[in-house]
Amino acid sequence: MALTLTSALAIRPPVRRGSPLPSPSYTYGTAIGGALDLPEPTGPPDPAQRAKALDVDQLTVRITNSFGFDLPISYNSNQGSPTIIGNPGAGIFRRAQSTNLALPRNFAGAVFIGKTYDPANSKIEVSFDPVSGYRPAVDVSYVDGYGIPITCSCSGVTVTGCNIPLFRTGRTCKNQGPGDRVICYNPKKTVNDGPADDFFQPCQGAAYTYPNDHTANGFGKCDAGNIQCCVGVPCPSPRQQHGKRDLLDLLGYGNETEIPDGLC
Repeated sequence: MALTLTSALAIRPPVRRGSPLPSPSYTYGTAIGGALDLPEPTGPPDPAQRAKALDVDQLTVRITNSFGFDLPISYNSNQGSPTIIGNPGAGIFRRAQSTNLALPRNFAGAVFIGKTYDPANSKIEVSFDPVSGYRPAVDVSYVDGYGIPITCSCSGVTVTGCNIPLFRTGRTCKNQGPGDRVICYNPKKTVNDGPADDFFQPCQGAAYTYPNDHTANGFGKCDAGNIQCCVGVPCPSPRQQHGKRDLLDLLGYGNETEIPDGLC
């Protein structure tokens, strides 16, 4: 579902300190049924679902930069949602480093990571609020656009995301941002039922590539309360993703753990 900045679920755009605010007319695509668009509860919580609710004050998300290069990162919460504990601002995510985020109860928002601060970049969407029954909900979304690969895991199982380097698959990006292989804007961000655009197709069903790409939804798979996300091609891939190993072998990178700049 496309959301405007005045919508109750709209994500405020990430802003680099010292840079102007993006235009308020920008409309974000949202993974329908994803972490930021779960249906509103219509009655008393189901007892079985209530038993799975996470009875803690905060949710932990750990993100590791395995991309091989420093990357811009920014964090935002939905309108009416509390901010990430400590209220981190936009900054540079150093290569081979990890960051731990503590998300308070009632949080719903996103982490934007890419080669620029463009708000259409690859993103991690997370919620931990009454809408999700206080069960952690997470997905990786390329609905707005793709800049770098991201995957997320819970309890040792990768549940959402795609580690395929889309700029190196030989597919054409129909609307590429400034620079070479920096960001590809998704032409299907308002096409609710897809299918994925050809450029995004290798990640269809693994990360959200159009609003109703539901097999990319990690809801109900992270009830332990710890989410581990990874940025880059070496990251683990979810079961629903197309074969990663064959693609890397085809590109001639074999078992390399770091991929040259721009490959992703």
